[in-house]
Amino acid sequence: MADTPPDKPSPEAPESKPTESFYDAKFSIESLQHEPYENGFTWRTVIGAFFIAFVMLPGIIFMGLMIGQDMGTAADWVTIILFVELARRSFMTLRKQELYILKYTVSHLSHISGGVALGGGVFAFLVYNGYLRNSEAFHSFGIAHQTPDWFAPLGDLAYQSFTSSVWWPVIWVTVLSMVLSKLTQLSLGFLAYKVTSDFEQLPFPLAPIHAEGAIALAESSQDKGDGRKTFRQYCFSVGVVMGAVFGLLYVGVPVLSQTFIGRSIQLLPIPFLDLTTQFERWLPAGTIGISLNLGLLLTGFVLPWRIVVGMFTTTMLFQIVFNPIFQRLGLLPGWVPGKGAIETQVSNTLDLYLSVGIGTALAVFFLGVFGIVKAVVAYRRKTDAAGGVRLNPSDIWRRDRERGDPPFWIPVVVWIVASLGYVLLCNRLINTGVPEGQRFSVWWLVSFAFFWTPINTYINARLSGIAGQHTGVPFVTEGAIFLSKFKSVSIWFAPLPIANYGGMADLLRETQLTRTRFTSLLKAELVIFPMLLIASFIFWSYITGLGPIPSDNYPFVQKFWPQYAQLKAVWASSMQEGDSVLFQALKPTVILAALAGILALFGAFSALGISAQYIYGGIGAMNGFPHMAIMVFAGALLGRFVLRRKFGVDQWTSYAPILAVGFGAGMGLIGMLSIAINFLWTSIGINY
Repeated sequence: MADTPPDKPSPEAPESKPTESFYDAKFSIESLQHEPYENGFTWRTVIGAFFIAFVMLPGIIFMGLMIGQDMGTAADWVTIILFVELARRSFMTLRKQELYILKYTVSHLSHISGGVALGGGVFAFLVYNGYLRNSEAFHSFGIAHQTPDWFAPLGDLAYQSFTSSVWWPVIWVTVLSMVLSKLTQLSLGFLAYKVTSDFEQLPFPLAPIHAEGAIALAESSQDKGDGRKTFRQYCFSVGVVMGAVFGLLYVGVPVLSQTFIGRSIQLLPIPFLDLTTQFERWLPAGTIGISLNLGLLLTGFVLPWRIVVGMFTTTMLFQIVFNPIFQRLGLLPGWVPGKGAIETQVSNTLDLYLSVGIGTALAVFFLGVFGIVKAVVAYRRKTDAAGGVRLNPSDIWRRDRERGDPPFWIPVVVWIVASLGYVLLCNRLINTGVPEGQRFSVWWLVSFAFFWTPINTYINARLSGIAGQHTGVPFVTEGAIFLSKFKSVSIWFAPLPIANYGGMADLLRETQLTRTRFTSLLKAELVIFPMLLIASFIFWSYITGLGPIPSDNYPFVQKFWPQYAQLKAVWASSMQEGDSVLFQALKPTVILAALAGILALFGAFSALGISAQYIYGGIGAMNGFPHMAIMVFAGALLGRFVLRRKFGVDQWTSYAPILAVGFGAGMGLIGMLSIAINFLWTSIGINY
């Protein structure tokens, strides 16, 4: 990649040298490929992992529980920037290999799980599992007592400490399944990488973009500069201040008021202000509200304009226009007056949008396959025009010792052993106590582990290698369970060996581009897992001792976990005797209509020359909340029509992500400070 030209300073921006800060470092991927591979796992990586696990992890946990916000990216940047700046001021040099492994380590430790907003490792899932099994939804669907004890204890036993023997089966199953999953990921992902990169010599077009960050940061750590700040650094500082001020209002006040006066005071509604019942007379079955989370405004700065427009338009159209019409037509019979936004969304999901979601997922899958076939054909034509790619079968098992490749037979054996362990574990969990003729066939498990997962992994690795895309077949697990006709609810909670590890090929390609030895990843994993396990046990044990989760102290999970529990109960109870809520919710006509509608919409947009990004932005927003979409759209409008004109397109495009990262860092730091005060006061001052 050629060096990018320096940004043109705006009239308001101070003059700066283009290499004065890590934000402006210049580099070229191609120029590095002649360099030798180096180890990226050093004592600096261990210190960074320790910093995240034992300093920032409590903040990550609380931010998820309180506001459902993923602090992971902010945690990554805070740690990496801290290390870069410390190195600069200590006249030390951080190599790109070290920074890449540090980024890899930090991102794993600060990961938060999707909609349930769970961060903090293994014991986060134990808390969530305990809530699910004892939730009102599981009891009302009659599956609480049928849910296995290796998933979570039942009743008051779930509130005992993690050192109690009632939690030991849950911990062992969770930890063992995570170890087997990681072994499968590393081994099968490496094999997919060998086939797609070394044998097929695919380009992996997005890998250089992801690798460039570590290289830019490393070059900046070598530049001592003259102490002057660039406008991008000012932009980051402004973001930090904004995040800190907002974090004090949004997170600090509720946490500290709960700490000192025993009652959480929310100056701003968390996670949103629900106006659904106020408008239900005019907009029945619509969800109305507004979120006052300033972070969503900054999200609008960063997301592509077409995605935001598609999301906003679709959400408002369905929630304000279509849902009231659907309700009057009898398509949303479960809605009754008095339901809030979340209850309305659950009701609408079961009445209509579950089927719509399946239809749209199938449409996206078919369109993805079509797009990938086009990309493969174009790639073949391009390589044929260039004389073709010479394929040498020996490249698959050829070992690059300098790169850190293991002998080819080792990942093969590890994958076979780990997959076999997965099969045996799942068979033991699912079929124990089930009569002989009613058991879940072990051949389903074998086909998952030894057929579907490797095929799916290879397909996705190859797609990423050609076009930088991933795809997935929707509802594979659910379809297999229905076809098996297995009745026990345990199948819905078992760690089935169904996965897609194609992303590991991308990761190894990025590792190769940064000239980092593959053994560095293995060393990092050997540190990450036990460190996160220990930190997770310490902090989640302490947090659960402060009070029940969910509760009024944790507004996000208090509102959203009951919704997730109800939807999980719908799936888990689907194979029980009697009328199944799930099969009542699945409407083949609606599924086919949604499938045909999305395909027709893509065709129309293609014929008119309109970008498909509008559709992709709207697909997941049909049954979404306008609360978030309004703020994100407001941010996009502000960025596109005010700030971009003020600073210029190129500068604003470059500065907006830095402002958003700074905001997340500032908000996260205030959150961690508030939580640290909470921990300290609870420990020594609660009886003062």
